[in-house]
Amino acid sequence: MCCGQRGKLGAVTECFSCPIVATVAPYQRAGHLDLPAVSDYLDLIGAAGVETVLVNGTTGEFASLTVRERIQVAEHCRSRWGGVLIVHVGACAVGDAVELARHASGFADALAVMNPFFFAETAEAGIGAYFRAVLPHCKRPTLLYNFPRHTQAPIPPRLAAQLAREFPQLTGIKDSGKDRALTYEYQQIGADFRVYLGDDRIGARVAEIGAAGVVTGAGGPVVELPVAVATAVAAGDTGRAEARQHEFDRYTDARKRLPISDIAFAKAAVSARLPGFPSHVRSPLTGASHEQIREVHTLMGSLLPLLRR
Repeated sequence: MCCGQRGKLGAVTECFSCPIVATVAPYQRAGHLDLPAVSDYLDLIGAAGVETVLVNGTTGEFASLTVRERIQVAEHCRSRWGGVLIVHVGACAVGDAVELARHASGFADALAVMNPFFFAETAEAGIGAYFRAVLPHCKRPTLLYNFPRHTQAPIPPRLAAQLAREFPQLTGIKDSGKDRALTYEYQQIGADFRVYLGDDRIGARVAEIGAAGVVTGAGGPVVELPVAVATAVAAGDTGRAEARQHEFDRYTDARKRLPISDIAFAKAAVSARLPGFPSHVRSPLTGASHEQIREVHTLMGSLLPLLRR
């Protein structure tokens, strides 16, 4: 699809097949991880043509998981996913991030690292010290993970460039911010430094923007649409890319209108395709109500014919 070849375990993957799908973390009613449901979700998105997944990211509620649970999820996904596996290892505590990086480096195709998300407006020197403590333990191709809405501290492009020079395994950044001026600065770091955008509305324009591709989390339940967009972009079919993007935007618009988190929405949407898939979330998030789940299922019913085209 839009950004290159499928990676192999042990090989340096410089460019991942897109869209990259950030997976959800399903829970049983009692609150425990539901690993069989994880398998079902991986089967669903794999059948749609997805080749690269990111686990333990924002959509995967990593901040609500213990280190042990994050290890469980990563190991389970590796056992069930034959494509490219990117494992997010960022944490507020440097020691936790190092432990997760060492673990994931043993089997993941690539890693991703977000800067700490509690200490808002952290100084550049502090962010740099964090990454310089964690990155030596990342033994696979690694992406920085910029999500200033949650960290309140965007990764400065100057720092990203310095880190890319210091750590050869640092191959790019997942940019989930909305500041395209910042995106442009990331793109200037170098031809081998790939920028992946966490923006569901941007897929048809990745070539115009110059990004390597997109990462979708909440779009996973209708992943056939971003896959179709990426395929059309790769083929140079601008008209089809824009048409499929318009269909995907319809889903995104509905998601934004409903007053629940993207994670709760995504789980409710998955349950429309996988009957019995749990829609529970962990506090402090709140799950979709029965009425909201019915509304999401109605939306999904209207979209399903589009997914089969």
